[in-house]
Parts: sequence; C-alpha cells; structure tokens
Amino acid sequence: MSDPSWSFLIVGSFAAVGAAMALGTLAALLRYRRTGEFPGAAAGESVPRGRLVALWARVGVGAVLTAIGVVALQRQGLL
Repeated sequence: MSDPSWSFLIVGSFAAVGAAMALGTLAALLRYRRTGEFPGAAAGESVPRGRLVALWARVGVGAVLTAIGVVALQRQGLL
C-alpha cells in the first residue's frame, strides 16, 4: 500500500469513529426524548441529568472528531 492509502485508512477511520459516536449517541438521545425509553435502561427508569450531560458531551466530541478527520482528508487531497 502506498502512503496515501495508509493516510486515508487512518484519518478516515478517525472521522468514521467520530461520526458513529456522534450519530449513535444522538439517535439514543432523540429516542429518549421522543418515547421516554432509553436504550439499555429498564422500562420507566429515568436517566440521571449527569448522564444526559455526558451523552451530549459525547455527541459534541464525536462531531469535532468527524470535522477534524474530514478537514485532514481534504488537506491531504484524499477526499
């Protein structure tokens, strides 16, 4: 594999993991908001405010990782 291939795999994986983290967590939060059920929690169990804040922080970190990965790919001319 050439150097651009390795760069694409590493930086592309970085962006993909960030996107998965942001979108998956956001989907769980939206489901909780819409139905009141949180994935992995017992039915009717409320989610503590601290956990919700941590999950929103995870969405933010995932979005930042995705943006950094996409910008890095564009700068390298791989995207």
